[in-house]
Amino acid sequence: MSDLRELLAVGSAQTMQFFYNHLRNNAPVGMGREETLYIASILAHYAQTSRFEEDTMGPAVSLCEILDNFVIPTLTENFYGAPDPEILEIAGSQTLLLVGFFRDQVRNTRRHNIRWYDQIGKGFFLRASAYSKEETKSAMLWDVSQHFPVWTYSCQRASRAMREERYLIHPN
Repeated sequence: MSDLRELLAVGSAQTMQFFYNHLRNNAPVGMGREETLYIASILAHYAQTSRFEEDTMGPAVSLCEILDNFVIPTLTENFYGAPDPEILEIAGSQTLLLVGFFRDQVRNTRRHNIRWYDQIGKGFFLRASAYSKEETKSAMLWDVSQHFPVWTYSCQRASRAMREERYLIHPN
């Protein structure tokens, strides 16, 4: 029973390290450590965030939600002022989660043009970079936007590796 308790007591740091290790093993050579950590933080965040979280925006469950929650509202942003870089970053993160980590599952539905969503995700991060007031954050978001297709495929490969290898989180 204590082994089960240890397994269930996985914390944020362990989750982050878990995703970082898999991304590092599945990303092309030359991807920066900081950028890899940022992508790992996205996956770790959504791995620990309930869909029905009250304090934060829970992860989208489909690409239709990405369209409804982020794409269509940005079409009207000219009427409502400058876009919010935090919302654009969330939109990019959720797009990365679905078209990257869950790419195989989304592709099997055959309802969506996943490459179009690759461009949408890249655009979210690019615009978040443009509107971000923090210089280092802006640079990170720009890097992610430029490497978005690389990250979607890296996340897809990491996801496949995790499905093929069971019980990878081991208590220290």
